[in-house]
Amino acid sequence: MRPRPAPQNSPRAHHRTRAETAPALLPPAAPLPLVPLALLLALLLNAALAGCAPPAPGPSQPPPPILAAAPATQAEPLARAAALLAGDSEFFSDQGPPQAPAQDALALLQGRTEPQARLLAAKALRQLGRFDEAVAECNRQILRTPRLAEAFVERGQSFSALGHGQRALEDFQAALVLDPKNIAALLAQGDAYFVLERPAEAEASYSRAIELAPERPLAWINRGVARDEQSRFQEAIADFTQALALDPAEPSALANRGVSRSQAGDIPGMCADYARACALGLCRRLHDAHAMGYCLPR
Repeated sequence: MRPRPAPQNSPRAHHRTRAETAPALLPPAAPLPLVPLALLLALLLNAALAGCAPPAPGPSQPPPPILAAAPATQAEPLARAAALLAGDSEFFSDQGPPQAPAQDALALLQGRTEPQARLLAAKALRQLGRFDEAVAECNRQILRTPRLAEAFVERGQSFSALGHGQRALEDFQAALVLDPKNIAALLAQGDAYFVLERPAEAEASYSRAIELAPERPLAWINRGVARDEQSRFQEAIADFTQALALDPAEPSALANRGVSRSQAGDIPGMCADYARACALGLCRRLHDAHAMGYCLPR
């Protein structure tokens, strides 16, 4: 995620990345709007053009499918692969996500054909930067199981990485038509809105995710970023503070709170947060502040 750049003389001189990105006891945001018919038709048309249109939901249709658990003899490799890929939404160091776990996961999934395994393979391909291959894998799964919301979420994340923001947003919206309580889709939809410079809609997506899963720090951090982008710095600070209440060792919450504190004029608070984030492995903000003459050691 990339909030606007700060003025050149500000300690906030670089964009914020998604790895630095969602809590506070604030009034609930407005609920997400219902998907209008025209938008739903557009989503289905887009999926059809990709060769994998999901059926439009209707009162006579069954609920979206749930991925079946693998037999006990096959479950261990899937569980190991999922564990290797579990860092997808978590903090990575300044050097970015390590690629070895994704490569190991892909090796574990070789030859596996069940949908859960193939979606994990698509996630591994995405983490390896092989986005076109990840999209192709998701396309195959959507053709096989067109009402599988997770496949649209995963494909949308690869579209986003490829810079196709509108296509990504359409996939996340399609996933939410199929499963309105899909937390991953809500978070990803918020990210897509943010990239498209629509922070109010991003905030609404994150607020809905918080409503459904208030224990998830990432949703609070991302909402804080969206509120900061709208110059609502105190509300952003409160969201980052709530994320830290849920996970005191979350460096992205500290780094982002430091940014909002700098915007609110609290330079000592900014420096304290940057120092704590650096102690947890996220040092870029502190180094940037040093380069501009802030937070220097005494």
